[in-house]
Amino acid sequence: MRLFFSVFIMLMATSQVYAHNVWLERDGQGPVRVYFGHYDNGMVEKTGERLDIIKAETVLPSGALVSRQRLQDHIALTVGHAGDVALEEAMLPRKSRTKQEILRNIFMARCGNGQTVALLNLDLVPEAPDSNTFKLLLEGQPLPKTKITVYDPERTKQVYTTDDSGRVVIDTQVHGRYLLLTSSVLDRSGTVKDIPFDKTRYILSLSFVAQNH
Repeated sequence: MRLFFSVFIMLMATSQVYAHNVWLERDGQGPVRVYFGHYDNGMVEKTGERLDIIKAETVLPSGALVSRQRLQDHIALTVGHAGDVALEEAMLPRKSRTKQEILRNIFMARCGNGQTVALLNLDLVPEAPDSNTFKLLLEGQPLPKTKITVYDPERTKQVYTTDDSGRVVIDTQVHGRYLLLTSSVLDRSGTVKDIPFDKTRYILSLSFVAQNH
């Protein structure tokens, strides 16, 4: 009974934080900054609090990570890689807010739109280097009719939908950093640390600095 109660409390405590997102930011070839919070209102979690949930251990491409430093409001990753960088962060399963099922959330975050290859199982891949046209791929296959939430450099929100081929064109007339968010649920079950889950949800963010078109 005590074990069940402890698991229940853990799931309830983490149910709110998964309304958050993980996203990456990078200026030039500097460190990659890992944030956890609400991008739309600029709220980020802090070290010593909920940011500690994020371990930032799985950095892609493989071998790119040189060092990791946990700072007050983000995790700084030094990477020996000049191209796009991605992070995969798998969380413990939790109960769905709307359905009687247990979900395992896996955050997937990418920064940069310079490489036309997928780095993550759910990824927005640019059609050409520095392009504002992307193809949404789920495990290598195009994902059609899927909503993409976009925040422009002023954090104004727009919602796009991929076409039948998984393609989407983002309006990037304003120069600066853009953040794209989307997700996909798979009928993939399993068990993590003795907690069973019914489905897996990939939660993707992509940040890039728009070039003039």
